[in-house]
Amino acid sequence: MADSDWMHFKQLRGKNLPERFEFNNTSYRLEKVFKRDFYAATGLYHREGEGPAPAKVVYKIYHTDRLGIIPLGWLGRRLCNREVFYYEQLGQVKGLTRLYGRLGESAFVREYIPGCHLREYRKTHEIDENLYLTLREQLAAIHAAGIAHNDLSKPENILVKPDGTPVIIDFQIASRFAWKWPVFKHVGRRILRYLQATDRYHLDKQHRRRRPQDFSADELKSAKKKGILLYLHGVLLRRPWRASRRFIMGRFMREKSHS
Repeated sequence: MADSDWMHFKQLRGKNLPERFEFNNTSYRLEKVFKRDFYAATGLYHREGEGPAPAKVVYKIYHTDRLGIIPLGWLGRRLCNREVFYYEQLGQVKGLTRLYGRLGESAFVREYIPGCHLREYRKTHEIDENLYLTLREQLAAIHAAGIAHNDLSKPENILVKPDGTPVIIDFQIASRFAWKWPVFKHVGRRILRYLQATDRYHLDKQHRRRRPQDFSADELKSAKKKGILLYLHGVLLRRPWRASRRFIMGRFMREKSHS
């Protein structure tokens, strides 16, 4: 299910985004809800009045409310801390969105970049090779910082600006393995290399599906190789999870039509 389909389903937990908030002595008002799901809600806000502060920002808040009797405040705070950490670590990478700062215990404010995600962009635009070359440069810089993105299978996590420049976004499930004990450090490096290879596989997959002419026959053959772990992950975990999620959401969580 594409991220853009969230509006068709009921929200299990979490409050609505605030109509306005204060940040660095500036008032912002809600303009558009980008996404809301089980973990967080994200929206576009515009500045009220004049001033030196950014005219528009993106506000993301992780839910901290309970699910029934299950306390999940710790999870919201943990996920927020993780994503903020990765934005801070990648703050010097050219082209990535900038973090402006934390707000409360489980929210942050980041730079707004106009455009649309790659799934939408592909519907109305011809993709050129430069878009994927830029994405590879960004991904290489992310990997050089010792981080794996882990979610590039979704075109929604690639934003395309009006001028056609792409930006990798959403570090909600990014990871790194900075373990210090020798044995764990070695294992962590191997896991990180595998996850980074998976990032490259997903980017190659999106590239070859739209522009196979950019690959030689050998490169196409190589780009299609998943590796045994990624294959098993898809067969044993991702596909069963997606199937069960579609069934549960379609059967019990779909919003009724008001037409």
